Amino acid sequence: MAAMTDCEHLVQYYETDQMGVVHHSNYIRWFEEARTQLFEEIGLGYKGMEEMGIISPVVGLTAKYKTMAKYCDTVVIRAEITRYTGVRFDIKYTIFDKETEQVRCTGTSEHCFINREGKVISMQREKPVEHARFDELVNGKKG
Repeated sequence: MAAMTDCEHLVQYYETDQMGVVHHSNYIRWFEEARTQLFEEIGLGYKGMEEMGIISPVVGLTAKYKTMAKYCDTVVIRAEITRYTGVRFDIKYTIFDKETEQVRCTGTSEHCFINREGKVISMQREKPVEHARFDELVNGKKG
């Protein structure tokens, strides 16, 4: 199992402007949609993590807009965890048209792990089982 997923999304009318072009803010929402799916697929979904007292806020974000997605297009949001340190992780995104495979947007998000009080935590110390899963998926290391 890899730390990557493809998430399909049908562009909705409300996501577009008067010209039928997707508003730039929606790409960031789609990043989150794919990130949530990725974490569910690897067995470390946000709901379960939050029930364990672990939150992973966004601490940095980039987006590069390449071409325009339009109403009724189906896009694929590819999300891949590219770095995991036990305290932080990064995800790379590529959004492309399902039919033409033309890239619409690329980006990254940076995250850390915090507890309910907002204190940064080390997964290796606080949640060794979950840490081992992340480490193996992202870095190829068996715990």
